[in-house]
Parts: sequence; structure tokens; C-alpha cells
Amino acid sequence: MTIDELLRQLVSASQVSAIVESYAIEASDEDTLSVRVFLLDHTFINAFYNIQTGKVAFAWLGDGRRLYGKDNAKMGWHQHPFDSPSSHLLCEPVDFETFLREIEILYSKLHTSL
Repeated sequence: MTIDELLRQLVSASQVSAIVESYAIEASDEDTLSVRVFLLDHTFINAFYNIQTGKVAFAWLGDGRRLYGKDNAKMGWHQHPFDSPSSHLLCEPVDFETFLREIEILYSKLHTSL
């Protein structure tokens, strides 16, 4: 995957999501991309990719803490579950579109239970 491919995927998925308010590139160069995708409830998704190391990280953040995430740092692909975001559970690789769909499901459950 290239930086441009991830950015195109991120923009495309964000444009059709009912919970995405906006997105902003935090950092980008020939080796890295960091983007924040802002959601309607003032939480955001941080998407990070480093082409040199192959590190991919997607994290849903709110109130200064991780709510949910998936990345391939250190131990290979793993998730930080919504119920226990400090845990590390092995998982299959995920792309941004799939991660955003997972967030949409969690977001819907969270906001219908309030």
C-alpha cells in the first residue's frame, strides 16, 4: 500500500459515512501519513501509516483516551477491544474502510444506549 492509496481509501470511506464530520491530514511526507477523522460526537479516529516500517494503526479516541483500535505494531495485527482498550487481542489485518464500519457499529450501540 502507498500513502496515496491509504489517503484515497480514507477519503472515500469518510465521505459516505453517516458519522464522519470532517477529516484533516496531521502529517504527511513520502514515508508517513497521519490523519484525524472527526466524528459527530466530538471523538475522532487517528489513522497512521509508515511505509518504511509497515506500521498501520487505527484508533478511535475520545476524552483523551483510546476507545477502540487495531494496529500491527510490535506483536503483529491486534485489536484493542472497546470493552478493554488496553488489552491486546490478535486479529486479522484490517483496512480503513473496514475499521470505520466497525466504529459505525460501536458508535450506533453507544449512542442508542444513552
